[in-house]
Amino acid sequence: MRLDTGNFSLSRLDLLGAVTVAAVGVWTLVAAAGRPSSPENFLLGLLTVAAAYAVGRIAGERSAYGACAAVAGAVAVVFLMSPDALSGHALAEPLGYGNANGALATQAVGAACLAALAAPNERRRGEMHLLAGLLVLGAFATKSVAAALGGVAILVIGLTATAARRRGTLVVAGAVCVAAMALGTVYLGGDKVQHMSGVRLTAEEGLTQRRLDVWHDALTLAAANPVRGTGPGTFVANSPTARADSDTQAAHSLWLRQAAEQGYPGLAAMVALVGWAFVRLWRSRQDPAIVAVGAVTLTAFAVQASMDYVAEFGGVLIALGVVLGVGTAVPDPVLEKGIR
Repeated sequence: MRLDTGNFSLSRLDLLGAVTVAAVGVWTLVAAAGRPSSPENFLLGLLTVAAAYAVGRIAGERSAYGACAAVAGAVAVVFLMSPDALSGHALAEPLGYGNANGALATQAVGAACLAALAAPNERRRGEMHLLAGLLVLGAFATKSVAAALGGVAILVIGLTATAARRRGTLVVAGAVCVAAMALGTVYLGGDKVQHMSGVRLTAEEGLTQRRLDVWHDALTLAAANPVRGTGPGTFVANSPTARADSDTQAAHSLWLRQAAEQGYPGLAAMVALVGWAFVRLWRSRQDPAIVAVGAVTLTAFAVQASMDYVAEFGGVLIALGVVLGVGTAVPDPVLEKGIR
């Protein structure tokens, strides 16, 4: 069943997504009720990505090229207007966190690749591919390894996506990668690894000791507060590592933060929401090329969010939402002609 509202089409899967978003929001309020907590930032982020997704859906049905080119171009301009954005400093502008700058650049690469697929002519397509390449270089300049690798993966898929014939392959592969990364953080933050000096030292070389420590704190807090967690926005106040180090501002994992602050039901709701995004791409009526770029862009975000707190930055969420919206919109004649 599909509900048509003008040029904007909704399916039962879309309604399920809306219910899932609502469930995440409601549980956030339940987890915050009756105790000191700060659910506002989390709810604002949830509303931000949902609104951006709706904009992307509408734009994808009417002017996918314009919407995606605008996102990619806006990110490029923001980087150019921030003198130290590409300095590689840990607290560099425009977002005040180098890894988040990298995540923003990576999402913009996805937007540029989608714009290239939807471009009305070869000249515009070439311009968007060039912009995507420059944004990948920007991701490298932020010194975020996860963002740089994600940007390269998106660009490669973007350049070869027209050869895609099946929607599901990259979607499934992306979901598996995200699941593996999330489970990896649980393993590395667990009690067992705390007593395995060889494994821990190896992990610290690439992930830093502080990141492993906050993952361990998150798992400990979730185990002690399995139903409602410690409350939205309270991880830093309850983490021994964060209290001992004023530079520690987050759990460095979307999943572990959710488990620590909102308990296992909150974690399950977040897993359902991200899982729905992958399923929605898999069931998208868009051309396989569009779906392929959308899937790898979502994967790049979710993988980085599994090991860092990039999901807490509105700019990253806006870019992600628009890309996902375009990736799941019903194709319009201009878009189909552009891909073929």
